[in-house]
Amino acid sequence: MREKAQYVLGAMEARMAALGVGWADVGATQVYTVENIHGFLVEEIIRRGAAPAGVTWYYARPPVQGLDYEMDLRGVPVQRVI
Repeated sequence: MREKAQYVLGAMEARMAALGVGWADVGATQVYTVENIHGFLVEEIIRRGAAPAGVTWYYARPPVQGLDYEMDLRGVPVQRVI
């Protein structure tokens, strides 16, 4: 599972770089998996800065059929929650 997470994190970094943004611009990080992420959460996600606003772990199968691990990110300049 660690290798899958590393791959997805790398893909997210490449996509953000293409947009001219980075982890500091991320306002929300969601992870979708039924596998245990505690073994790599700190080393792979937290230490690389991939969760500046925390991580929401959805203990569920990823929304894409056939995947074991998926994540999505969101970053907006201003967010108002009412």
